[in-house]
Amino acid sequence: EITVRVRMTSLLRKCFKRKSKQKANERVYAKSEYDESYAPTKKVLGWVAIRMTHSISEETTKWWDMFYWFELANLFLAGPSELVSMVMTAYEAQTFRDSIKLFRMMPCFGCVVLSIFKSINMVLHRPVFENLANELRDMWPEGEVTEEEHQIIKAALKELNLIVKGYYWCNNALLISFLSPPFFITVARYCGYASPMGLHFLYWLPFDPFQPIYYEIMLVVQTWHALVVIWCNVAWDMLFCLFLCHITTQFDLLARRVRRLFYVAVDQQLHRSYPMAAVSEEMLRTEGERVRSGDDSYWEARHQKQIIEIVLRHHALIRLTGDVENQFSLALLINFMNSSIIICFCGFCCVLIEKWNEVAYKSFLVTALTQTWLLCWYGQKLIDSSKRLADALYDCGWYNGSKRAKSAVLIMLHRAQKGIYVTTHGFSIISLASYSTIIKTAWSYFTLLLNFFKEKAIE
Repeated sequence: EITVRVRMTSLLRKCFKRKSKQKANERVYAKSEYDESYAPTKKVLGWVAIRMTHSISEETTKWWDMFYWFELANLFLAGPSELVSMVMTAYEAQTFRDSIKLFRMMPCFGCVVLSIFKSINMVLHRPVFENLANELRDMWPEGEVTEEEHQIIKAALKELNLIVKGYYWCNNALLISFLSPPFFITVARYCGYASPMGLHFLYWLPFDPFQPIYYEIMLVVQTWHALVVIWCNVAWDMLFCLFLCHITTQFDLLARRVRRLFYVAVDQQLHRSYPMAAVSEEMLRTEGERVRSGDDSYWEARHQKQIIEIVLRHHALIRLTGDVENQFSLALLINFMNSSIIICFCGFCCVLIEKWNEVAYKSFLVTALTQTWLLCWYGQKLIDSSKRLADALYDCGWYNGSKRAKSAVLIMLHRAQKGIYVTTHGFSIISLASYSTIIKTAWSYFTLLLNFFKEKAIE
C-alpha cells in the first residue's frame, strides 16, 4: 500500500510539473510544433512508401520507390479488372435487379481511380510539395509571441489536430467495417459453419477465385489493395488540409501585424470602445511611450521596414496558394465529380441493398461526406482569412501615415480585395457553397435512381 501511494504521488508530481511547465511556456513556439502538425501526414505517406521530407538513407529511398511502383502496378491491374467486371455485370443483367450489384462496385472503382491519380501527383511533383512544407515551416513563428498571436496559432493547431485525427480514424473505421466481413465468414467456414464465400471486390479474373488457396490469396491481396487505396487518398487529403491550415494561419498572423502598422492616438474622434483604440492601447502597453514620442523620421523608417516585410510575406503566401492550386486543382475536380457519384450510390446501397445491421456502405457514405466537407471547409477558411487581411488593411489607421505609406497600403489593399482561393481546375471555387452544390447534385442523382428502381420493381 505504501509503494502504491509513493508511485501515485510521484505520478501526480510529474503531471503537475509538466502542466506548470507547459503553462509557463505556452506562448513560446518552435519549429517542433510545426513538425508535430505534419507528423500524422508523414506517417500515412510512409505506409504507402511515398517520400515527403522523410529523413531516410539513399538505399531506403530506393526500396521505398520500388515498393511504391509495385503498389501502383497492382492498382493499375485492379482498376481495369474491376471495370471489366462492371461492364460484364451490366451486359449480363436481364433485369434492373440483376444490375444492382453494379452499384456496389461503383464507389470502390471511383476510389481506385482517385488514389492512382493522387498518388502519382504526389510522387511526380514531390519537390513542389516538399517546398510547400519547407517554406511554411520557415514562416512558423519562433520564440515568444503575443497573446493574440498565441490564440490564433493555438486555435489553428487545435482545429487541425482534431479534424485530421477525426478524418484519419473515420477512414480506419471504414476499412474495418468494409474489410472485416469476409474474414469473419472465412473463420466461420473453418469452424464448420456453412457460410457463403465472399471477397471485398468483384474483380474479373481468368480463374475461379473461390477455389481453395486461391480464395485465401485473393482475400489477402484485395485487403492490401483496399489499404493502399484508402491510405493514398487519406494522405493526399491530409496534405491539402495541412497546407491550407498553415497558409490561413499565416494570413491571420499577417492581418494582426497589419492592424498594428499605424498608431492612432485615442481622443474624441477615436473612442476607446473602437477596435482601433484597443490596438493603439496595446501598442502603448507593449512598446511604451516610444510610439507617442516618435517623430516623423522614426515612423517613416519603421513603416518602410514593416511594409516591405508585409508585402514580401503577402506575395509569398499568394505564391504558395498558387502552388496548392496547381498541384491540387485537377485532382479536386475529379474528386468532387466522383464524390457526387459515390454519395449517390452509397446512399442507394444503404437504403436498398444493405441490411439494417450492415455498416460497410453506411461507413463509406459517412467517409465520403466527411472527406468532401473537409476539403470545402479549408477552402472556405482560405477565402475568409484572405478577406480578413483586406479588412485589416482598411482598418489599420493608414490615414495617419506618410504619403508613401498610404500609397503602399492602397496597393496592398487593391491586391488583397481580389481574394485568395483554390478552384477545381478553374471550374468552381472550393468553399462551403461547393459542398452544398455537391450534396444537392448527389441527392438529385439518388432520388432519380430510387424512382427508377421503384418503377422497375412495379413492372
